[in-house]
Amino acid sequence: MPADVARPNFNRSPMFCLAMSFAVGILAANFTGFDLRLSIAAAVVTAIFAAIFRQQQIATFLMLAAFICIGAASLQIEKDSVSPSRLRVLYDGGTIHSGDPVEVEGILIGAPEMSVDGVFLTLRSEKINYRGNEMIVSGNIRLLLPRSVEGDSAINFKSQISDLKYGSRLRIACKLDREDDFLNPGVMPKRGILDRLGIDATGSVKSQILVEHVADESVFLPLAWVYDQRARLINEFRDNLSQPAAGIMIASLLGDKYFLDKETADLFRDGGTFHILVISGLHITFIGGLLLLFLRQLTRNRWVQFVVVMIVSWAYTLAVGADVPVVRAAVMFTVVLYSYVIYRKGSLLNSLGVCGLVLLVWRPSDLFNPSFQLTFISVAAIVAFAYPMIETLREIGSWTPSPTEPFPPNVPGWLRRFCEMLYWNADGWTIELKRQVWTANLLKAPYLSKRISGGLQKIARSIFEGTLVSLIVQMWMLPLLVGYFHRVSVVAILLNLWVGFFIALESFAAVIGALASNISDLLASPFFLFAEIFNWLMLAFPRLFSDNGWASFRLPVYSGYGRAIYFLYFVPVIVLAFAVNRWQPFEVKRQRARVLYPVFATLTMMIAMIIIHPFSAPRPDGRLHIDFLDVGQGDSALVTFPDGKTLLVDGGGKIKYATGDEDAEPFAPDVRGIGEAVVSEFLWDRGYSRIDHILATHADADHMQGLTDVAKNFSIGSAIFGRMPMKDADFVGLEQVLQRRGIATETIGRGDRLKFGEVTVEVLYPMTSDDPNSVSDNDNSVVLRFVYGNRAFLLTGDIERNAETALVNGGGKLDADLIKVPHHGSRTSSTQGFIDAVNPKYAIISVGRSSPFGHPHPEVVERWKAAGADVITTGDRGTISVSTDGKDLQIQTFVP
Repeated sequence: MPADVARPNFNRSPMFCLAMSFAVGILAANFTGFDLRLSIAAAVVTAIFAAIFRQQQIATFLMLAAFICIGAASLQIEKDSVSPSRLRVLYDGGTIHSGDPVEVEGILIGAPEMSVDGVFLTLRSEKINYRGNEMIVSGNIRLLLPRSVEGDSAINFKSQISDLKYGSRLRIACKLDREDDFLNPGVMPKRGILDRLGIDATGSVKSQILVEHVADESVFLPLAWVYDQRARLINEFRDNLSQPAAGIMIASLLGDKYFLDKETADLFRDGGTFHILVISGLHITFIGGLLLLFLRQLTRNRWVQFVVVMIVSWAYTLAVGADVPVVRAAVMFTVVLYSYVIYRKGSLLNSLGVCGLVLLVWRPSDLFNPSFQLTFISVAAIVAFAYPMIETLREIGSWTPSPTEPFPPNVPGWLRRFCEMLYWNADGWTIELKRQVWTANLLKAPYLSKRISGGLQKIARSIFEGTLVSLIVQMWMLPLLVGYFHRVSVVAILLNLWVGFFIALESFAAVIGALASNISDLLASPFFLFAEIFNWLMLAFPRLFSDNGWASFRLPVYSGYGRAIYFLYFVPVIVLAFAVNRWQPFEVKRQRARVLYPVFATLTMMIAMIIIHPFSAPRPDGRLHIDFLDVGQGDSALVTFPDGKTLLVDGGGKIKYATGDEDAEPFAPDVRGIGEAVVSEFLWDRGYSRIDHILATHADADHMQGLTDVAKNFSIGSAIFGRMPMKDADFVGLEQVLQRRGIATETIGRGDRLKFGEVTVEVLYPMTSDDPNSVSDNDNSVVLRFVYGNRAFLLTGDIERNAETALVNGGGKLDADLIKVPHHGSRTSSTQGFIDAVNPKYAIISVGRSSPFGHPHPEVVERWKAAGADVITTGDRGTISVSTDGKDLQIQTFVP
């Protein structure tokens, strides 16, 4: 931390207080619905009274009240300013239906963004032709222009960028999508994600011939050069580095995450260091700071330094896509650097307040954006807590007599000695003594005084300060990390330093290698080799923790009134921040720290409540519950028994509808699977960290694949299978996770009966088999009949005609009040004899809203309806929740 940075003081941070008031107004307007005219009128009146009574204390409160009203008005203005011709309004209002063919015309607002599968184009739309009607529209869309699959003209990235560049006017025939994929509690709606990214709709272009390059608008040529250099660097990294190393460099330096493979990305997530791969304030500050240090050697003119750094920083911001989080980081860096230019030594907390005001005035709704919250909480933790504490510790360790601080620090001896170990410079004090006309003897007793000095002391100091900052940031962000990511990584405190150090070295080596390649490939090769070495070292330490399960653990969240703990958590945190800023270690009378003991105790208790989460899971209510999740084209159902025990039947999964080039190097993109993004999110939202049993009906990916993520994320009691096909890739992947985590497995077959309290689970199919090469296909799905009191539910997996016939002819009971329709409503199942034997009141079909196989088939739906069943699909209604006490039968759907 620079020595001339003034110590934050809450009393000297008016802009921070105004920003907080502005944010309170936004919150109030969001949850109470302030009237716009009333908010503006109240803001004007309170501001006038603040001016009238400006010499009195009440003026402060009146000004804060005025900013609360202005904040409320700003959110209303942002909502009212959305044009009715905005694409998201047209799609959400039903004027245009998601997935229907359209022809859109617009202008590229950035350079084409390369990926493994093709090129992403982000357009500012201007016109759209829908069902023969042309409309003037606005809003941004993102389209994937895929690689040619015909094999005769695969896209060349360089020529593609030369043909399509930012400013190009395009007319594209495509299908735009703006529809929530999975309708379940706890799952972030797709439309909400798009709105936070500033994207109105997404889509994919089937063929390059559907893209018409109409014209090229005038562009800013220097920025065009920046885009070209970015594209060249991407190609250089891909050509000269291994795929994982290239993906890391392209993501962390150039903002393109499409080359990042899932295994590497998960390694960063597991260690709590994924933010290093996302272009953010860390990157903007690092690049701008390096440039500023270089410019200081050339000129002392701060305005020259400011202009050059701003040009480079904003060019970099635009080059990496100018996404909202990156622009936000650039704005914050601009504000802080401007205060440096005008020699303003005001508190960093005040500068943070200015940034907050600027960004919230720009986009008031960003207050509810996780990215915005994470950025400001982390920066506030550093500015309001970490920096003041480090500065005070430095003062304690480096104390020498002065007119303002004539007495030594009045702190415990262990703390004084520890600070002296890190910050006392004995050689510097010896030199200082020779310059004075007086002499003084200072008794210093640093720990390891003979062992830690010089360069070693600087290293120890840097490690300590970096670890302390990381620890404080992790502590402040705990509620957000649990609420948004359900992950806590203790080792992130250390891994942030390790990964940050080596990724910086790797970046320097890779960039120098790319520049040297312009001269000679031979000259560049050593630098790329060093980049690979640094990449291996960077990943080795996190992989050690991840492979042994030490890197992080996953946590659920509280629901209902329990969510209040995440807000109350910041009360003791803020109290401690005030205490750190008011700490005066050089006062003669020692400050009483006992008053903070209750604060520490409260904070410790809240941390335990969040991490141990003793009350997050729902209490047993004596009812049998089955929640049929919306996992798209797949199956997943959570069964909660009357005693609270849980059974997850299937976990959905991703289906590969087409195969790529068999000779190409396999690449798994960084895309969250159904088990992680849908099933696990649903379970965490319910408050679960443990599932007593998981059961795979059969080995198809859309049933079994998601269970692998569930087995990684939750404590599992046992795993149940009908067949265990050791040659099936999805089963082997799940079985490896089960073995690594020590989860017991068991097989079941026809005739088995499982007891869960008063609930009996009858296994109706398939026949028992211990053959490791046994088939686990649709017609060998596990069929379960749950009986509780007078009610029965039937879960059928993906059985088809043969299995249905065997069940009907087997003589066992099939009648049920509710059935999970076999095979997603396919015409290969639901024979009339089977329907008559079950005779349900409700038929649940687990299927996506737009099944690639046409499920459910209309004739199948009609057969169930003709039998008197009420047919409900997860694709239309989202999660379908069924419960019974053995007598009644209640059904609720996520979408009414």
